[in-house]
Amino acid sequence: MQRIMKSTLLIVSLFILNISLFAQENVPDNIKTFLEDLQKNQQEMRLELQEIKSLLSRLTPPKTPNAPQPINVKDIEFEIGDNHVMGSGNAEFILVEFTDYECPFCGRYVRETFPEILKEYVDKDILRYTVIDQPLPIHPKAEKAAQAAHCAGDQGKFWEIHKLMMAQQDSLDDLSFYARALDLNISGFEDCLTTEKYKEKVSNNMALARRLEIAGVPGFIIGRVDSQNPAGVKGISSVRGALPFSSFQKEIEAATSANN
Repeated sequence: MQRIMKSTLLIVSLFILNISLFAQENVPDNIKTFLEDLQKNQQEMRLELQEIKSLLSRLTPPKTPNAPQPINVKDIEFEIGDNHVMGSGNAEFILVEFTDYECPFCGRYVRETFPEILKEYVDKDILRYTVIDQPLPIHPKAEKAAQAAHCAGDQGKFWEIHKLMMAQQDSLDDLSFYARALDLNISGFEDCLTTEKYKEKVSNNMALARRLEIAGVPGFIIGRVDSQNPAGVKGISSVRGALPFSSFQKEIEAATSANN
């Protein structure tokens, strides 16, 4: 850095000297030659400065954004209502996913991480699993897609359409595409969407997300299920973002082992 400063000061000094000398008349030839040499040296020093700056930029490690901090949900009580729940009713714990069908990170989580959570925790009766709608304002197709998921749920295909919409998020302009792919009753599905049967339900889910301060998607809460009320949950911990399975595994193991 000191070398850069010295070189910069030298260039400035030589530039001022060039101006003052060329401004004078009858400058001797040997002085003109000297000044021409100085100009060449200035150009070389400029190139050297550029090389030094380039080297410094390569040596300086890039700044990495801070990882999202988990939200404190410990002992917060809430209800998941009549949202679809996957897993055994004997499982003491639940993982609640807050999601947006137009969010690419939500799609990546469902495609890459959720299958392992399903295999290791839901299928082994350790966790129940539910999805809470949280369509963001920046995603104009997400709210209608959330309604479509519940409409498919009327025909017993909530989890199937949830997985399919996350796998093929580029078809959200035509929600009937998913219904046809799952062999649903199209007229019943489209009537459900047209009448906005589940608009209020999606709005209630969004309100729950706001109350729990789940600002980004995907967001997750690990909680204990109320033994007297299957829809009641008491928060233990939270996870933010489409993290790899190992991150969820660490959090789930800590939550379930500490609360047995």
